[in-house]
Amino acid sequence: MKIKNNTLYIILYFFMFFIHFALWQILEIGLETTFVKYYLFLTLLFVMVLTIISIIKKIYPTYIGFAFMGLILFKLTIMFLVMKKLNLSEVPNYKIHFIIPYLISLVLETLYAVKLIQIGEPEIPQKDE
Repeated sequence: MKIKNNTLYIILYFFMFFIHFALWQILEIGLETTFVKYYLFLTLLFVMVLTIISIIKKIYPTYIGFAFMGLILFKLTIMFLVMKKLNLSEVPNYKIHFIIPYLISLVLETLYAVKLIQIGEPEIPQKDE
Protein backbone atom coordinates (compact mmCIF):
# COMPACT_ATOMS: atom_id res chain seq x y z
CA MET A 1 0.00 0.00 0.00
CA LYS A 2 1.50 3.28 -1.09
CA ILE A 3 1.14 6.39 1.08
CA LYS A 4 0.08 9.58 -0.70
CA ASN A 5 2.53 12.47 -0.67
CA ASN A 6 0.40 14.78 1.44
CA THR A 7 -0.33 12.01 3.96
CA LEU A 8 3.38 11.41 4.46
CA TYR A 9 4.04 15.10 5.14
CA ILE A 10 1.14 15.31 7.58
CA ILE A 11 2.39 12.22 9.43
CA LEU A 12 5.88 13.74 9.64
CA TYR A 13 4.38 16.99 10.94
CA PHE A 14 2.47 15.25 13.73
CA PHE A 15 5.54 13.13 14.53
CA MET A 16 7.39 16.44 15.08
CA PHE A 17 4.53 17.62 17.31
CA PHE A 18 4.65 14.52 19.51
CA ILE A 19 8.44 14.66 19.86
CA HIS A 20 8.30 18.34 20.76
CA PHE A 21 5.48 17.76 23.26
CA ALA A 22 7.42 14.91 24.90
CA LEU A 23 10.48 17.14 25.16
CA TRP A 24 8.28 19.90 26.59
CA GLN A 25 7.01 17.51 29.29
CA ILE A 26 10.50 16.18 30.10
CA LEU A 27 11.85 19.71 30.55
CA GLU A 28 8.81 20.55 32.72
CA ILE A 29 8.33 23.97 31.14
CA GLY A 30 4.63 24.27 31.92
CA LEU A 31 2.40 26.63 29.94
CA GLU A 32 0.85 23.76 27.99
CA THR A 33 -2.03 25.98 26.87
CA THR A 34 0.41 28.27 25.07
CA PHE A 35 2.04 25.22 23.47
CA VAL A 36 -1.29 23.80 22.31
CA LYS A 37 -2.54 27.16 21.00
CA TYR A 38 0.68 27.63 19.03
CA TYR A 39 0.51 24.16 17.49
CA LEU A 40 -3.18 24.52 16.64
CA PHE A 41 -2.38 27.74 14.80
CA LEU A 42 0.71 26.26 13.12
CA THR A 43 -1.25 23.15 12.11
CA LEU A 44 -4.01 25.30 10.64
CA LEU A 45 -1.44 27.21 8.56
CA PHE A 46 0.37 23.99 7.55
CA VAL A 47 -2.81 22.28 6.33
CA MET A 48 -3.94 25.49 4.62
CA VAL A 49 -0.69 25.72 2.64
CA LEU A 50 -0.80 22.05 1.59
CA THR A 51 -4.46 22.33 0.58
CA ILE A 52 -4.07 25.52 -1.43
CA ILE A 53 -0.96 24.22 -3.19
CA SER A 54 -2.86 21.04 -4.10
CA ILE A 55 -5.76 23.08 -5.46
CA ILE A 56 -3.41 25.32 -7.46
CA LYS A 57 -1.75 22.16 -8.86
CA LYS A 58 -5.09 21.09 -10.33
CA ILE A 59 -6.15 24.51 -11.62
CA TYR A 60 -2.89 26.24 -12.61
CA PRO A 61 -0.07 23.66 -12.54
CA THR A 62 2.50 26.08 -13.97
CA TYR A 63 2.06 28.55 -11.08
CA ILE A 64 2.76 26.26 -8.12
CA GLY A 65 6.05 28.00 -7.30
CA PHE A 66 4.50 31.46 -7.30
CA ALA A 67 1.60 30.29 -5.17
CA PHE A 68 4.02 28.65 -2.74
CA MET A 69 6.08 31.83 -2.37
CA GLY A 70 2.93 33.88 -1.79
CA LEU A 71 1.60 31.43 0.79
CA ILE A 72 4.89 31.42 2.69
CA LEU A 73 4.89 35.23 2.74
CA PHE A 74 1.28 35.14 3.99
CA LYS A 75 2.16 32.54 6.63
CA LEU A 76 5.11 34.57 7.92
CA THR A 77 3.03 37.75 8.08
CA ILE A 78 0.19 36.05 9.95
CA MET A 79 2.68 34.46 12.35
CA PHE A 80 4.15 37.85 13.26
CA LEU A 81 0.68 39.32 13.75
CA VAL A 82 -0.51 36.50 16.01
CA MET A 83 2.68 36.03 18.08
CA LYS A 84 1.58 38.66 20.64
CA LYS A 85 -1.85 37.08 21.06
CA LEU A 86 -0.34 33.63 21.67
CA ASN A 87 1.91 34.99 24.49
CA LEU A 88 4.92 33.10 23.18
CA SER A 89 7.39 35.37 24.97
CA GLU A 90 6.24 34.01 28.36
CA VAL A 91 7.89 30.66 27.62
CA PRO A 92 11.57 30.36 28.57
CA ASN A 93 13.74 30.00 25.45
CA TYR A 94 10.64 30.65 23.36
CA LYS A 95 12.68 31.37 20.25
CA ILE A 96 14.06 27.84 20.23
CA HIS A 97 10.74 26.21 21.09
CA PHE A 98 8.68 28.04 18.50
CA ILE A 99 11.00 28.90 15.63
CA ILE A 100 12.31 25.35 15.14
CA PRO A 101 8.79 23.85 14.64
CA TYR A 102 7.96 26.72 12.29
CA LEU A 103 11.09 26.01 10.25
CA ILE A 104 10.44 22.26 10.20
CA SER A 105 6.90 22.86 8.94
CA LEU A 106 8.36 25.22 6.33
CA VAL A 107 10.78 22.50 5.18
CA LEU A 108 7.91 19.98 4.91
CA GLU A 109 5.85 22.46 2.91
CA THR A 110 8.80 23.17 0.63
CA LEU A 111 9.42 19.46 0.01
CA TYR A 112 5.73 19.00 -0.77
CA ALA A 113 5.72 21.90 -3.24
CA VAL A 114 8.92 20.68 -4.91
CA LYS A 115 7.41 17.21 -5.27
CA LEU A 116 4.31 18.68 -6.93
CA ILE A 117 6.42 20.81 -9.25
CA GLN A 118 8.56 17.82 -10.27
CA ILE A 119 5.51 15.66 -10.96
CA GLY A 120 3.91 18.29 -13.17
CA GLU A 121 6.95 19.25 -15.25
CA PRO A 122 6.37 18.53 -18.91
CA GLU A 123 9.16 17.13 -21.00
CA ILE A 124 10.89 19.81 -23.07
CA PRO A 125 11.76 18.39 -26.47
CA GLN A 126 15.37 18.85 -27.54
CA LYS A 127 16.05 20.13 -31.03
CA ASP A 128 18.67 18.21 -32.91
CA GLU A 129 20.89 20.46 -34.94
